[in-house]
This record gives sequence, C-alpha cells and structure tokens, in this order.
Amino acid sequence: MKKRFLTSVLFLTMGSLALTSCSSDNNDTATTEPSATGKYVLLTAESTTANAGYYAAYDNLPTGAVDNIGGYSLQARAYGGFRHYKNWIFNKATLSGETGVVRFSLNASGILEQSGFIKCGTSAQNLVVDETTGFYFDADRGKTKIQKFNPTTMQRTGEIDLSSLVEKGTGISTNVTTGDQTIIAKEGKLYVNVSYSREGGSGFNENTRKFTLAVIDIATGKPEKTIVHSFVKNQGHARSEYPAYTQAPDGTIYMVTTGWDYNTSGVMEPQPSTIFRIKAGQTDFDQNWFLKATDLGMPEGAQLWSLKVYKGKLFVDVSERKVELPSYSNLLDIMYRFYAVDIESKSSVHITGLPLTTFGFTIGNLEVIDDNLFIRIINKTEGFNGYYKLNADGVTASQAFSISRGGEAKGFVRLSGN
Repeated sequence: MKKRFLTSVLFLTMGSLALTSCSSDNNDTATTEPSATGKYVLLTAESTTANAGYYAAYDNLPTGAVDNIGGYSLQARAYGGFRHYKNWIFNKATLSGETGVVRFSLNASGILEQSGFIKCGTSAQNLVVDETTGFYFDADRGKTKIQKFNPTTMQRTGEIDLSSLVEKGTGISTNVTTGDQTIIAKEGKLYVNVSYSREGGSGFNENTRKFTLAVIDIATGKPEKTIVHSFVKNQGHARSEYPAYTQAPDGTIYMVTTGWDYNTSGVMEPQPSTIFRIKAGQTDFDQNWFLKATDLGMPEGAQLWSLKVYKGKLFVDVSERKVELPSYSNLLDIMYRFYAVDIESKSSVHITGLPLTTFGFTIGNLEVIDDNLFIRIINKTEGFNGYYKLNADGVTASQAFSISRGGEAKGFVRLSGN
C-alpha cells in the first residue's frame, strides 16, 4: 500500500512526451505581444493523471486565454514535462513508447517534430552541455557508466566508467547506479549521482548511504573524486523530466531533495525536504548552507520542490501543510505557496496576489522567460489554470495568461531561435 500512490499517479505523470501533428489552422484566441526571436512552447495535459495532452509553439508571448489545441499544436501520447536546450526539446520516450533520449525540433512550418533518437533500455536521465556534448544514463550499457552523445547528430559518442569511484566493502550495497538520478554540469565539471540502493531494490529513493556525487572533468572524461552530503540522501525525482536543480548566474548550483527516503528494508523514513548547494568556484557541497521548509515558517514535513534564482533571490514553492507520508494522500492538495528568499540570510517574503497551486510533479512551478519570472498556478477552486508573472516589485504577481482549452499547464519555455 505504501507505494500504491506512487505507482498509480507518479508513474503516470512522469511518462515522457511523444508527439504527432495536429491541425495547422491557427485557432488560438489569445492576444499576443511581439517577440524578437525564438518561439514560446507551451505544454498542456488533460488532467493530472491522464496521458493525453497538447504541445504547441507560439511566435509571440501568450496573453489572455490560450487555446492550446489550436494551430501548430501537437497531440501528446503521454506527458511528463520536458527539457530544452536552445532550439531543441528533449524527452525520454518516442510516440511508440521506446525509451531513450528523444530530440524534437521545429520544422519549416513551425511545428515540433522528432528529429533524433538514441534508444536506451531505460527512461534515460540526460543532460545537454553544448551543441556537441551531452550525457545520459542507460542501465543496459552499464549501471555504473555514463553515456556520451552529440546533441547535434544525436549519435552516441562513448562512455565514462565510474566503477573506480564506487565504494566496496562489508555492509556496503552492491546495487549501485550512477546517473539515474542526477546529471549536472558546472564550470567544466560533470556531477553524477552514485546511489547505493538496498540489495534487490528498485533504486528509486532507496539510497542507503548519504547523497554522493561523482565529479568528472568534462574535457578529459576523467573521474576525479566523489563528494558526500552530510545528511541529504537523494536529489530530485529520478523518473521526472524536471531535474530539480537550478543554476544561478554566478555558477552556483541549488538542488532540492523531497526527503522521500526508504531504508534497507524498503520502509520509508522521511527526511526533511531541503534545498542545498555547490557554490561557484567549488567542487564540493557547501555543508554549512541549506534551506528547509521550517526556515520559511512552514511545519515539519512540508514539501519544497520548485526553485529558481532570479534577480539575486532564490524563489521557491513550499506546501503550507505537512505532506502525509508514506501515503502521499494530500500531496496533490492546493497548498503550495511561493517565497522570495535572501540567499545568505534566508529571510523570506511571501509572494502575494496569486492563488495557491498544486505540486509540480514532473515540472517545476517556476520558469524564467524574457527576464521575467513565470509562476505556474493550477487551482480548480478558484478556476485558474495557467501562469502568473512576478511584478516589478518582486513581492507580488499578476496573471500572465490562462488556458482555455487543452488541459492543465505542464510546461512553458522559450526556444532560442537559433
């Protein structure tokens, strides 16, 4: 019973997008504002647990009420958020359900279409560093290896063996995976999780040791060392498209753990949901800095998830009540609010002028687009589904656009246009 909610809901919401073309007639009723270059991409889905949705590209920033089943939309076989790099969208499964690294690009008609695929035996965690450098996890090629690929050609280009960094010994699990949870690039280094799951376990939130990252030199592919956090056990949500980290303009990486941790017997022993970091110019965890829900005045057991650094502040969402674990019975409640946090003092300001929202699941509830902070709000009680935008005062928000047709907002980004 303890994992039934995850099995029936989280798995559904964390499937990857696979797409097929719809109508080319533009039925979008939203008003728009001119843009310079790069289309805006909006993903919607019919419900939290359904597997039908729509993925559309817009020339201009949507405002007003958006019909996301209108022109230039793609019908999604399943949804689970997406990642993007410049003018590419990346997912973890094709329309036929094959898992791997899938690239979508805009065609001449302005519609996204599949433009590359690297097949994997698992739903591949992946990262694009630049136009010719990318990394992904494929258990079929080795649970303690990271695969390399070229995002332009979408060809596998090699692998990095991390077995030399795996600890062995009495009492240390041999069920080890590297890169199934975390792959981050920072200042020429690659950071990859090394997880010691219980023997016979699935590896999902079952790290039996403290959260460990392998540090790899990207230029040479050489594994250099491992770093270990003092109390965090897992990062993000391995099956999610949302990477659960953000990089500040100075290079600092901020990561979040849900705290949904299981012990060696497969029993959940929740840890505090926490944001933690690796500072700019450093290659180890900052053990003296972390942000917990209680730092924002929320009760023990409240859930942190979305995070973005914007104009020198760390913006986060957090539940105003404790999440019931291991049942997850209230995880989807409309109870998540937003704060602007002073990074060093941890003093915070509650963002007002917008409703509460739901848990982000496979996406974050925060996006920075055109130097504006957009906030995803799904609130059926107040009848709003779409995005708010942070006002210039930095402490209030106003409606940006809502979605009139196509389902719930599941992701909003802007492509680079080149």
